[in-house]
Amino acid sequence: MKLTVGVLLLLVFSNAWAYLDPGTGSMMLQVILGGVAAVGVAVKLYWHKLRVAFGLGKKEESEEDSD
Repeated sequence: MKLTVGVLLLLVFSNAWAYLDPGTGSMMLQVILGGVAAVGVAVKLYWHKLRVAFGLGKKEESEEDSD
């Protein structure tokens, strides 16, 4: 029922007399750059685990295994 109503609302076209001021563009740019920075920090924090997961790095040996 909700899906049907949603589809019907999308099919009804009307003009949107909207205005996006310059502040909106800079806010969108900040959101995008913040997302890129967050992904970069996450990759940096988990770099070793990612390399091991993809088979590019060696697992660290524990002290028990070396005896």
